[in-house]
Amino acid sequence: MPLSPKRNRVLSSDSKADAPSPTSDTRCCSDDDRRTRILDTACKLIQSQGYQHTTMDKIACHAGMSKKTVYLVFPSKRVLMEQLLLERLFTPLSIEPSSEENIEAQLMALVLQMSKQLLDEKCLGLLRAIIGEATRSPMIAQLMEDMFHLSGRKFDTQQWLISQKERGVLQFEDAQDATDHLFGLTLGAPMLSRLTYCSPPRTDEQLHRFLREGVRIFLDGCRPHRQ
Repeated sequence: MPLSPKRNRVLSSDSKADAPSPTSDTRCCSDDDRRTRILDTACKLIQSQGYQHTTMDKIACHAGMSKKTVYLVFPSKRVLMEQLLLERLFTPLSIEPSSEENIEAQLMALVLQMSKQLLDEKCLGLLRAIIGEATRSPMIAQLMEDMFHLSGRKFDTQQWLISQKERGVLQFEDAQDATDHLFGLTLGAPMLSRLTYCSPPRTDEQLHRFLREGVRIFLDGCRPHRQ
C-alpha cells in the first residue's frame, strides 16, 4: 500500500530523530561544555558515518546548535579534526624522571598510563574509524602523522628514556627505536587484539601481568652490561 506524503515525510526524518533541536543552541552551556559537545558529536559521527560524510552541518544538527556556533568554536573541519585527534588519541602523559623511585616502578607507571588511554573503548573506536579513513584519504593519513609528531605522548616517553640513559641506568643507541621496542613489548599485542577483535580482551589482572613482563624484558635488554 503506497505511503501518504505525510507518512513519507515522517519516515524521511527518522534519521534525525535522535539529534537535539538546533533551536536550543546550548545557550545555557559554557564555552568548555559547548566545545566538548561538538567534539563528542564529531567523534560519534566519524565512527558511524566516516570522516568524509561527517559534515559541519551534521555535527551542528546532532550537537543541537547552529552551524555558526560550531564555526565559532572550530573555524574549519580540519581544525576540529586536529583537536579531536590531539585530545582523544594523543593526550600527553604526565611522568617526571626520579632518581629515587625504582626504575621498573617508574616505567610500569608510564605504561599503565598509556594503557588507560589507548585501550579505552572510545579511543579504540575512533582509532578504528581513522585507520579505515587513512587507507582511502592521503589527507587523513598525513594528518595522523602530523598529529603524532605534535603530540606529547611519544616525546614524554622518549624524554624519560633519554633521562635514564643520561643517568647511566639504561643503554640504547636510538631513543626512537627504544620507544618503539617498549611499545611493542607492552601495549602492541593488547592494542592490536582489541582493534581487530582477534581475541578476547585480557582481564585487568592478565593485562597487568603481561605489561609487567614486557617492562622487565625491555629493561633486561637495555640495562648496561657489566664487565
